[in-house]
Amino acid sequence: GSVQPEGDITRAEVATIFFRLLTDESRDEFWSQTNPYSDVSEDDWYNNAVSTLTNAGIIDGYEDGTFKPNGNITRAEFATIAVRFFEATYDGGDLFSDIAGHWAQDYINEAANAGIVDGYPDGTFGPDKTVTRAELMAMVNRATGRAPESTSALLSGMKTWKDNADTARWYYLDVQEATNSHTYQM
Repeated sequence: GSVQPEGDITRAEVATIFFRLLTDESRDEFWSQTNPYSDVSEDDWYNNAVSTLTNAGIIDGYEDGTFKPNGNITRAEFATIAVRFFEATYDGGDLFSDIAGHWAQDYINEAANAGIVDGYPDGTFGPDKTVTRAELMAMVNRATGRAPESTSALLSGMKTWKDNADTARWYYLDVQEATNSHTYQM
């Protein structure tokens, strides 16, 4: 009965979300059940997602040969995956004051330019901060153009969550949009 909007989200969960966003044609083209990671085995619940997205060049692991599926995803890692998935581009200066020299600097700029990610009011991005479940839902909704503008845009009889009942929370609409099944075309 909960969605834990303020909780962290793992790399395996994010891989699964992006796997579900693939078109049937893309999923068929890049389908894989094997990967180079020492910590992702064939019987793991997230193996198909991780293997397929790795094969497609959307996700990758660490230099030590691991994927760290149960590790919390950072804002920089999410921006990188989103840019690779949505093929965003940008050719300009840094859009945030704290990303110069960061390994994901270009990806962060590209994701921000595409409207997928936002920074903080002080002009920073926080590339190494972990992403909450609500933040991820908001970013995926923005990337897919699925953000409802008011509660009147939500479905009647929708699934609700005991920890997302406060309509005043910044993430209320994004959580409801992301967790209720409906037909939508990008």
